[in-house]
Amino acid sequence: MSEGDADRRLGRPPPPVGDDEYIEGYSKGYGDGLREALRELRAHAGRGASPQELRMLIESRLARIPDDVEVKRKGLLAPPRRAPWASLLRPPAAPSWTPPPSSLPALVVESGETFLVKEDRPRRALEVLERSAPSYRRVLLISQRPPTLMSVPSERVELIRPGAARSEGGGAAPGLDPSALAGRIREAGDAGPVLVYLDAIEFLATEYSLEVTMRFLGWMTTDGVRNGSAVVASLSPRTLEPRDLSRVERLFRIAQ
Repeated sequence: MSEGDADRRLGRPPPPVGDDEYIEGYSKGYGDGLREALRELRAHAGRGASPQELRMLIESRLARIPDDVEVKRKGLLAPPRRAPWASLLRPPAAPSWTPPPSSLPALVVESGETFLVKEDRPRRALEVLERSAPSYRRVLLISQRPPTLMSVPSERVELIRPGAARSEGGGAAPGLDPSALAGRIREAGDAGPVLVYLDAIEFLATEYSLEVTMRFLGWMTTDGVRNGSAVVASLSPRTLEPRDLSRVERLFRIAQ
């Protein structure tokens, strides 16, 4: 059966003459079909089939080809067309997709306020931080993995990295314990209102116990904001037990 007969039998229009894309696709499909047939034949021969059994298997397989082709054709109806090489090599003129705008209300942290954003990864807390930053002299980041703030000049940002608790040998990782963190926040706030960003609650609770961390958070959300400073905290709800999470929530205004 010729290629044209196959096209007519399967209801396909004849390909345009010189259609390189069609020729390439047809050749690839032809090669895949040959490989599949030979692998199947090799598998039967490897299982010890006799020449007569192989002949019967091959004849049966040949009889099923039209049905197999039809199943394959239905699975490939309206396949996505490949882009020409020229368009693939050209740089895109502009991004084809942008994230949808947030449906949550815009928040700005006022002087003396403390916000807690419950989220698996810091995202909305950073949006609130960048939106609120222009009202404060400095931004203090208390974080193990400090974020990059796109709209805040780097000279107005200070990283205060929390450190691990002392080991039995007396060593400690670089960074500050909760008491030293509180001292640094107080020192920075003495020169004018600062905006504190905290996403290390889980780290502090693990290293210094939840009780020590709760005392630090209690100080930060009371004495730490008395001079007009403010706090934005990010916390994954899954990192604390429900009872402990409730204790943390009572210290903050929860961002909705």
